[in-house]
Amino acid sequence: MTRASNSSRAFNEADILRQFDVLERLTLPSLRDQDDPSFRLVMLSSARMPDECKDHLTWLLNHYLPGRSEVLYSRPMVPGRVFRRYMQGLGRGDAPVIQTQVLDGEAFGKRFVQRLREHGIESWATGPTGEGRSATGGTFISFKRGLNLRIERKKLTALEPTTAPSVPFGLSLVARPSSRYNPTLINADGLGVKFPHVSIRSQGLHCLRAISGESAKVMPAIEQRILDQAINEFNILRAPHDIRVSEDRAQPQPTDVNGVVRLRRAG
Repeated sequence: MTRASNSSRAFNEADILRQFDVLERLTLPSLRDQDDPSFRLVMLSSARMPDECKDHLTWLLNHYLPGRSEVLYSRPMVPGRVFRRYMQGLGRGDAPVIQTQVLDGEAFGKRFVQRLREHGIESWATGPTGEGRSATGGTFISFKRGLNLRIERKKLTALEPTTAPSVPFGLSLVARPSSRYNPTLINADGLGVKFPHVSIRSQGLHCLRAISGESAKVMPAIEQRILDQAINEFNILRAPHDIRVSEDRAQPQPTDVNGVVRLRRAG
């Protein structure tokens, strides 16, 4: 798993404190709580980060993901190229790996890594082979459904299920470490066009993203059943919150398939 930040941006205390707060409140606890702990978090930050901030970041990683995390400090350059150089340095074996992009303000349900691994194994087994696999570099995977979260004054105030965001949830690549591509080195508009892509369409909630701005101001109340489902998947949502809740909507009744077949035969 990789996490990118804008290494060319000038540092200021307020911005650093905000990123550390989101990292400690959302991202790191959600990764610590994974049912499948077989992953490594690789973070990218600027080599110009103040030493005291580097020390605190090291402490955070050692606290939440000891032995399973590290930071790449780099001069300003394209994040995807830094991660590509890192992955290619792991070796040129044939065994695939899964690289996942982790953005600021993102968190993951406790079964995220498990589900991603299952789909990754399937995609690799059924994808192109030989020269075809070399040409594509692997298969990209993302989750179609996820949650938007609003935080105000360090309080969780709104939660909304959403589908097909402009930046895909849990964007990942299943490929050999030697691949020239990674999730931070492509334009998401090319998914399914230039790059092979599998969109996981499930009712499970595995990805969460904190949002702000105008879109965060108009978030509606969430149905109680969906909030319960989210709390069951994300331990970070069990903290005291001010999320508005609405009554559950009536769910459509399942189709009586046997009845439909009988009617068709009768006609």
